[in-house]
Amino acid sequence: MAAYHFVTRWQIRAPIERVYEALTTPERYAEWWPSIVAYRSLTPGLTGVGARAERVVRGRLPYTLRYTTTTTKMDPPREVAYNSEGDLIGRGRFTLEPRDGGTEVTFDWDVRTIGLAMNVLAPLLCLLFSWNHHWVMAQGDRGLGRWLEEGRPSRPSPEPSPAR
Repeated sequence: MAAYHFVTRWQIRAPIERVYEALTTPERYAEWWPSIVAYRSLTPGLTGVGARAERVVRGRLPYTLRYTTTTTKMDPPREVAYNSEGDLIGRGRFTLEPRDGGTEVTFDWDVRTIGLAMNVLAPLLCLLFSWNHHWVMAQGDRGLGRWLEEGRPSRPSPEPSPAR
């Protein structure tokens, strides 16, 4: 298996609470993160530690990664950690810190790939795979910044009660 360690930092011009809320509402990622092809909760109604979800991500290269995350730690509004299985096996976490009137988000991602093609090609193409990861993350950075600047709510609004 090919192993990867990525650290990505986003500088978002929004308060830490809004950024945390957006990042902990993954069912809305596709609204602002174009590389998120699909998201499905595997534990509907459960949020926080133990919540599981399937994610499908596609970057610029012609492959799609499908993996399941399980939340292992939540420390609002500072940190979320998770384990991953599927096409990516490993651990990830993001931490948030107030910085310069906004929020700095740091993503740490330690994963191994299991796909035969990706592992066979990894010695030759690891730099290209890393470039693809950074491109996907840059899409998220730009998308979240714009989405929050537009004043979009992170959580869906409750359905209005039917008129009586």
